[in-house]
Amino acid sequence: MIPDVLLLRLAASFAAGFAIVALVTTLADVFGEGPAGFLGGLPSTGAVSFIAIGLTESTSAAVQATTLFPLGFSVTAAFLLFYAAPKELEFWPRMIGALLLWFLAASAVALWSPDDFAVSVAASVLIALGVILARRMVSTGRTEPSSSRPNAKGIILRGTLGGLVVFVVVVLSMVDSPLVAGIFAAAPAIWASSLYVTNRSRGLEFSRSITRRFMQTGFLVTIPFAIAARYLFTATGIWWGTLFAYVAVLPLGYLAWRLANPRRGSGTSP
Repeated sequence: MIPDVLLLRLAASFAAGFAIVALVTTLADVFGEGPAGFLGGLPSTGAVSFIAIGLTESTSAAVQATTLFPLGFSVTAAFLLFYAAPKELEFWPRMIGALLLWFLAASAVALWSPDDFAVSVAASVLIALGVILARRMVSTGRTEPSSSRPNAKGIILRGTLGGLVVFVVVVLSMVDSPLVAGIFAAAPAIWASSLYVTNRSRGLEFSRSITRRFMQTGFLVTIPFAIAARYLFTATGIWWGTLFAYVAVLPLGYLAWRLANPRRGSGTSP
């Protein structure tokens, strides 16, 4: 029988993932396309997953979960490339194909599971460079900055996906290992649900174009956040470590914000 305390912690993990993802994506809807690209790339499900693993297991398990997170995140960013690259596909074949390719790549990394943080970071940098270069070769139409009104269905969908990612990551950490959990902590919950909602509200071309800004913020902020968190968890614990890791990446966050929200009239396209 599963202890009641553990059930409560699992439920809390789902609730935390739901709340964070729903909040971030709703703010993105309210404030427009630039903030959507910025907020969608910030540490969210990964950060909540680390906290949940630390609370349900131990700080050392959370530290171990950060080992393969950078590699897992770079593979997840390739999901955005898989989604944006096809020119002729409709939304659902595009989305299903991108998710399938992401899952196969993430599963391959999970089978490999190099227990070496330096290898994970080095491999993530190589994959990130390849993904960025390949995304630059994908042409998408220009989109005008605008916001959209959030709707309950979209909020519930995105929150549920975020909560499920955190829940599954915690379960994987308990039944398999924090290493494997760290890979799937980078699952594209926010990205996939945001692409679905923006496709419905703004069209396929808009959803393709915003993938570039998701990548931009993710590579600039989320991977450095995981690196900082790894060392700060050991030094200061889960809660303070998470806070200090966010503080540590504030300059990168500012840079990502400026890139996601270029000055009007600059002619920059997403």
